[in-house]
Amino acid sequence: GTEVVAANSRSHSCLLSGVYMGNVKVLVRLSFGVDSSKEVAMKLAVRSEDESVSDAIHELVAN
Repeated sequence: GTEVVAANSRSHSCLLSGVYMGNVKVLVRLSFGVDSSKEVAMKLAVRSEDESVSDAIHELVAN
């Protein structure tokens, strides 16, 4: 699964699924990476039955 990260890992991906308000199914692929200066980068991909829900989740994470 995606719940375990090795201690020496520089990147990790999480696969998430759930239900948003209004019973809208949502899938998320979240990838993290750490560079040599210890900066963290994140990549988020969201899919749902309702495009406005995907947009709302992107907005929540961005802020």
